[in-house]
Amino acid sequence: MKSSRLGFSVIVVSIVLSFLLGPVAAGNQKTGVLKGKIQDAKGKPIAGAEVRATRNRDRVSKETKTDENGAYSFELEPDDYTVSFDAEGYQGGTLVQMQQVEADKENVIKTIRLEKARKKTSLVRGAVFDASGRSIAGAKLKLVRIATAEEEKENRKHKSLSMNYISNSRGEFAFRLPAERAKYKVTVTAEGFKTDSKTVDVNEDESVPLAFSLERLKKQSGDDQ
Repeated sequence: MKSSRLGFSVIVVSIVLSFLLGPVAAGNQKTGVLKGKIQDAKGKPIAGAEVRATRNRDRVSKETKTDENGAYSFELEPDDYTVSFDAEGYQGGTLVQMQQVEADKENVIKTIRLEKARKKTSLVRGAVFDASGRSIAGAKLKLVRIATAEEEKENRKHKSLSMNYISNSRGEFAFRLPAERAKYKVTVTAEGFKTDSKTVDVNEDESVPLAFSLERLKKQSGDDQ
Protein backbone atom coordinates (compact mmCIF):
# COMPACT_ATOMS: atom_id res chain seq x y z
CA MET A 1 0.00 0.00 0.00
CA LYS A 2 2.88 2.31 0.94
CA SER A 3 4.65 1.57 -2.35
CA SER A 4 1.56 2.49 -4.38
CA ARG A 5 1.17 5.75 -2.45
CA LEU A 6 4.86 6.47 -2.98
CA GLY A 7 4.50 5.85 -6.70
CA PHE A 8 1.49 8.16 -6.87
CA SER A 9 3.42 10.88 -5.00
CA VAL A 10 6.32 10.62 -7.45
CA ILE A 11 3.92 11.03 -10.38
CA VAL A 12 2.30 14.09 -8.78
CA VAL A 13 5.70 15.66 -8.07
CA SER A 14 6.83 15.00 -11.65
CA ILE A 15 3.72 16.67 -13.06
CA VAL A 16 4.15 19.71 -10.80
CA LEU A 17 7.84 20.03 -11.74
CA SER A 18 7.01 19.79 -15.44
CA PHE A 19 4.62 22.75 -15.09
CA LEU A 20 7.13 24.75 -13.06
CA LEU A 21 10.15 24.01 -15.24
CA GLY A 22 8.29 24.36 -18.56
CA PRO A 23 8.43 28.20 -18.64
CA VAL A 24 12.06 28.11 -17.46
CA ALA A 25 13.03 25.82 -20.32
CA ALA A 26 11.23 28.10 -22.79
CA GLY A 27 12.99 31.11 -21.29
CA ASN A 28 16.38 29.46 -21.83
CA GLN A 29 15.87 29.25 -25.59
CA LYS A 30 19.10 30.11 -27.33
CA THR A 31 19.35 33.38 -29.23
CA GLY A 32 21.83 35.14 -31.46
CA VAL A 33 22.89 38.75 -31.94
CA LEU A 34 22.40 40.96 -34.99
CA LYS A 35 24.32 44.21 -34.77
CA GLY A 36 25.82 47.02 -36.83
CA LYS A 37 26.26 50.76 -37.22
CA ILE A 38 24.62 53.56 -39.19
CA GLN A 39 26.66 56.53 -40.39
CA ASP A 40 26.25 59.47 -42.72
CA ALA A 41 28.04 59.76 -46.07
CA LYS A 42 31.12 61.21 -44.32
CA GLY A 43 31.37 58.39 -41.81
CA LYS A 44 29.91 60.22 -38.81
CA PRO A 45 27.56 58.21 -36.57
CA ILE A 46 23.82 58.85 -36.80
CA ALA A 47 22.17 58.67 -33.38
CA GLY A 48 18.46 57.97 -32.93
CA ALA A 49 17.98 56.21 -36.26
CA GLU A 50 15.13 53.68 -36.21
CA VAL A 51 16.17 50.13 -37.13
CA ARG A 52 13.81 47.18 -37.60
CA ALA A 53 14.59 43.49 -37.88
CA THR A 54 11.70 41.57 -39.46
CA ARG A 55 11.62 37.78 -39.35
CA ASN A 56 10.95 36.57 -42.88
CA ARG A 57 9.05 33.47 -41.79
CA ASP A 58 6.13 35.20 -40.05
CA ARG A 59 6.83 38.96 -40.52
CA VAL A 60 7.23 39.54 -36.76
CA SER A 61 9.40 42.62 -36.28
CA LYS A 62 11.56 44.04 -33.51
CA GLU A 63 12.60 47.69 -33.33
CA THR A 64 15.44 49.61 -31.76
CA LYS A 65 17.29 52.91 -32.16
CA THR A 66 20.97 53.67 -32.67
CA ASP A 67 22.98 55.04 -29.75
CA GLU A 68 25.32 58.06 -29.80
CA ASN A 69 27.89 55.99 -31.68
CA GLY A 70 25.38 55.04 -34.37
CA ALA A 71 25.39 51.45 -33.10
CA TYR A 72 22.40 49.12 -32.80
CA SER A 73 21.97 45.57 -31.59
CA PHE A 74 19.22 42.95 -31.55
CA GLU A 75 18.96 39.72 -29.56
CA LEU A 76 16.93 37.43 -31.80
CA GLU A 77 15.80 33.85 -32.20
CA PRO A 78 17.75 31.92 -34.86
CA ASP A 79 16.17 32.62 -38.26
CA ASP A 80 16.42 34.80 -41.37
CA TYR A 81 15.68 38.53 -41.00
CA THR A 82 15.24 41.61 -43.18
CA VAL A 83 16.69 44.86 -41.83
CA SER A 84 15.10 48.26 -42.48
CA PHE A 85 16.22 51.68 -41.31
CA ASP A 86 15.01 55.25 -41.21
CA ALA A 87 16.52 58.47 -39.86
CA GLU A 88 15.19 62.01 -39.79
CA GLY A 89 16.80 64.07 -42.53
CA TYR A 90 18.27 61.04 -44.32
CA GLN A 91 17.14 58.64 -47.01
CA GLY A 92 15.96 55.41 -45.39
CA GLY A 93 15.49 52.01 -46.93
CA THR A 94 15.73 48.23 -46.61
CA LEU A 95 18.76 45.98 -47.00
CA VAL A 96 18.30 43.74 -50.01
CA GLN A 97 20.30 40.85 -48.54
CA MET A 98 18.65 38.76 -45.82
CA GLN A 99 20.52 38.45 -42.54
CA GLN A 100 20.87 35.07 -40.84
CA VAL A 101 20.91 34.81 -37.06
CA GLU A 102 22.42 31.69 -35.47
CA ALA A 103 22.27 30.60 -31.82
CA ASP A 104 25.10 31.91 -29.62
CA LYS A 105 26.66 33.78 -32.54
CA GLU A 106 27.00 37.41 -33.60
CA ASN A 107 26.16 38.57 -37.10
CA VAL A 108 27.78 41.97 -37.69
CA ILE A 109 26.14 43.79 -40.60
CA LYS A 110 28.32 45.94 -42.81
CA THR A 111 28.09 49.60 -41.76
CA ILE A 112 25.13 51.35 -43.39
CA ARG A 113 25.89 54.76 -44.94
CA LEU A 114 22.91 57.07 -45.42
CA GLU A 115 22.71 59.98 -47.82
CA LYS A 116 21.08 63.17 -46.61
CA ALA A 117 17.56 63.73 -47.86
CA ARG A 118 17.08 66.60 -50.24
CA LYS A 119 16.05 69.88 -48.66
CA LYS A 120 12.77 69.75 -50.51
CA THR A 121 11.15 66.35 -50.73
CA SER A 122 7.77 64.85 -51.35
CA LEU A 123 6.39 62.20 -49.04
CA VAL A 124 4.04 59.27 -49.42
CA ARG A 125 3.19 57.91 -46.00
CA GLY A 126 0.45 55.91 -44.34
CA ALA A 127 -0.34 52.57 -42.76
CA VAL A 128 -1.44 49.02 -43.54
CA PHE A 129 -4.49 47.51 -41.80
CA ASP A 130 -6.58 44.38 -42.02
CA ALA A 131 -10.34 44.48 -42.71
CA SER A 132 -11.13 44.89 -39.00
CA GLY A 133 -8.85 47.93 -38.69
CA ARG A 134 -5.93 46.28 -36.91
CA SER A 135 -2.48 47.36 -38.05
CA ILE A 136 -0.29 44.89 -39.95
CA ALA A 137 3.37 44.94 -39.00
CA GLY A 138 6.03 43.56 -41.33
CA ALA A 139 4.06 44.15 -44.53
CA LYS A 140 6.27 44.54 -47.61
CA LEU A 141 5.69 47.69 -49.67
CA LYS A 142 7.19 48.45 -53.06
CA LEU A 143 6.95 51.90 -54.67
CA VAL A 144 7.62 52.30 -58.40
CA ARG A 145 7.62 55.48 -60.49
CA ILE A 146 5.17 55.23 -63.40
CA ALA A 147 4.30 57.60 -66.24
CA THR A 148 1.95 60.51 -65.53
CA ALA A 149 -0.96 61.28 -67.86
CA GLU A 150 1.06 64.09 -69.46
CA GLU A 151 4.09 61.87 -69.97
CA GLU A 152 1.95 59.20 -71.62
CA LYS A 153 0.22 61.75 -73.85
CA GLU A 154 3.51 63.30 -74.97
CA ASN A 155 5.23 59.90 -75.08
CA ARG A 156 7.94 61.25 -72.77
CA LYS A 157 10.27 58.99 -70.86
CA HIS A 158 10.18 59.34 -67.08
CA LYS A 159 12.91 58.82 -64.55
CA SER A 160 12.89 55.30 -63.16
CA LEU A 161 12.61 54.97 -59.39
CA SER A 162 11.93 51.98 -57.18
CA MET A 163 11.92 51.83 -53.38
CA ASN A 164 11.09 49.18 -50.76
CA TYR A 165 9.79 49.53 -47.23
CA ILE A 166 8.60 47.23 -44.43
CA SER A 167 5.81 48.52 -42.19
CA ASN A 168 6.76 49.02 -38.54
CA SER A 169 5.03 47.60 -35.44
CA ARG A 170 2.18 50.10 -35.93
CA GLY A 171 1.76 49.16 -39.61
CA GLU A 172 3.19 52.53 -40.71
CA PHE A 173 5.37 53.28 -43.73
CA ALA A 174 6.93 56.37 -45.34
CA PHE A 175 8.60 56.98 -48.70
CA ARG A 176 10.73 60.15 -49.05
CA LEU A 177 10.73 61.13 -52.73
CA PRO A 178 12.20 63.77 -55.04
CA ALA A 179 10.34 67.09 -54.89
CA GLU A 180 8.73 66.89 -58.31
CA ARG A 181 5.41 66.14 -59.95
CA ALA A 182 5.22 62.41 -60.41
CA LYS A 183 2.99 59.36 -60.30
CA TYR A 184 3.76 56.25 -58.28
CA LYS A 185 2.37 52.76 -57.88
CA VAL A 186 2.58 51.29 -54.38
CA THR A 187 2.10 47.54 -53.93
CA VAL A 188 1.76 45.85 -50.55
CA THR A 189 2.09 42.17 -49.69
CA ALA A 190 1.64 40.47 -46.32
CA GLU A 191 1.57 36.85 -45.21
CA GLY A 192 -2.00 35.51 -45.23
CA PHE A 193 -3.48 38.54 -47.03
CA LYS A 194 -4.37 39.43 -50.61
CA THR A 195 -1.88 41.65 -52.44
CA ASP A 196 -3.09 45.20 -53.06
CA SER A 197 -1.86 48.10 -55.18
CA LYS A 198 -2.69 51.80 -55.40
CA THR A 199 -1.50 54.66 -57.59
CA VAL A 200 -0.90 58.14 -56.25
CA ASP A 201 -0.10 61.50 -57.85
CA VAL A 202 2.42 63.63 -55.98
CA ASN A 203 3.21 67.32 -56.46
CA GLU A 204 6.39 69.15 -55.51
CA ASP A 205 7.13 69.29 -51.79
CA GLU A 206 3.85 67.53 -50.92
CA SER A 207 2.94 64.94 -48.29
CA VAL A 208 0.35 62.46 -49.53
CA PRO A 209 -1.48 60.08 -47.14
CA LEU A 210 -2.08 56.51 -48.26
CA ALA A 211 -3.81 53.68 -46.40
CA PHE A 212 -4.27 50.01 -47.24
CA SER A 213 -6.98 47.69 -45.92
CA LEU A 214 -6.04 44.11 -46.80
CA GLU A 215 -8.41 41.18 -47.11
CA ARG A 216 -7.41 37.85 -45.65
CA LEU A 217 -6.89 34.96 -48.03
CA LYS A 218 -9.71 32.44 -47.91
CA LYS A 219 -8.78 29.11 -46.37
CA GLN A 220 -8.92 26.16 -48.71
CA SER A 221 -11.52 23.50 -47.96
CA GLY A 222 -8.78 21.07 -46.96
CA ASP A 223 -7.62 23.43 -44.19
CA ASP A 224 -11.06 23.48 -42.56
CA GLN A 225 -11.27 19.75 -42.14
